[in-house]
Amino acid sequence: MRNYQVFGGALRSDIEFPELRVIDGDAPSWTLRSTTLVPDMTAAVLLGEAEVIPGCHVRLFRHSAGFRFVFDDTGSFDITRSGTDIAWSKGPNAEDAWVRADITGRVLAVAMHASGHLCLHGSAVATGAGAIAFLAPKFHGKSTLALALTRAGAKLLTDDVIPVDPHTPVQAVPGVHQVKLWQDSASHFGVDADRPAPRPGSKHLLHDFDDTMLSNDRTPLAAIYLLSPVIVEEGAVAPAVARTRMHAVPSALALVRHSIMGSMLSGAEAQLVIGRATTIAEAVPVYQLTVAAGMERIGDTVDQLLAWHGGAAVTEAHA
Repeated sequence: MRNYQVFGGALRSDIEFPELRVIDGDAPSWTLRSTTLVPDMTAAVLLGEAEVIPGCHVRLFRHSAGFRFVFDDTGSFDITRSGTDIAWSKGPNAEDAWVRADITGRVLAVAMHASGHLCLHGSAVATGAGAIAFLAPKFHGKSTLALALTRAGAKLLTDDVIPVDPHTPVQAVPGVHQVKLWQDSASHFGVDADRPAPRPGSKHLLHDFDDTMLSNDRTPLAAIYLLSPVIVEEGAVAPAVARTRMHAVPSALALVRHSIMGSMLSGAEAQLVIGRATTIAEAVPVYQLTVAAGMERIGDTVDQLLAWHGGAAVTEAHA
């Protein structure tokens, strides 16, 4: 088994993760093992269900020993109540890239939830004044903006899943150092988009970053932005980006809405999500960020964000 760097800790796994960095260490944060045994669940409760891609679903259960994900394609993942141990049983269509995407997505998000974190769907970078996070639905440009900021001197913290530690000071936790790009963004940045996507209709993956472009440290969260792209008519005079600070209550509701597991957690687990979102919204400014849609003015958007947040990231001592 190897140890891989992810989510601010180490994942010890008998599955290979070529997109993650292999590290040394004897005390992993999580241990992942493959198994052919799927034990019966005791006192099982269905917490939620979601469609991964058209026709393929995932269900999340809570039971006496912890949590269980059941994916139609990749199989079952049992997560202990503490979140530290994960057992995977192979499913009927368990392609390697899909399995890895499920683990670094929903499965580890629940493991982080079990250890007291709130995992948000978005991207985050570290700047001179701290971490800034971008939340939005699909096709709103979260990954594109994170990559543009990273190329401008910020350091990539994570894309797709942002683990947030709600304890004072609220911190963004490093996630997976890869960026998921749709074809138009990949073409704009000159990225090789011929590599396979995790699932049909999903994004291409970019993870060949120089170490100097990445942050491996927990970073105080300076701001959270809810992206709202707008189409600027040709010839119109308008700023590339503008922000409006939101009040605490709508901010907390927005964090719940953008949490990775918010739609799949019910009952007491949902109350935990709401409580953590409220704590974060009271401590960290949340803004509505209006940005010009498309790639034409993304440079202006990046310049303004870096001006608001202390410029490029400070070089880390161990970098």
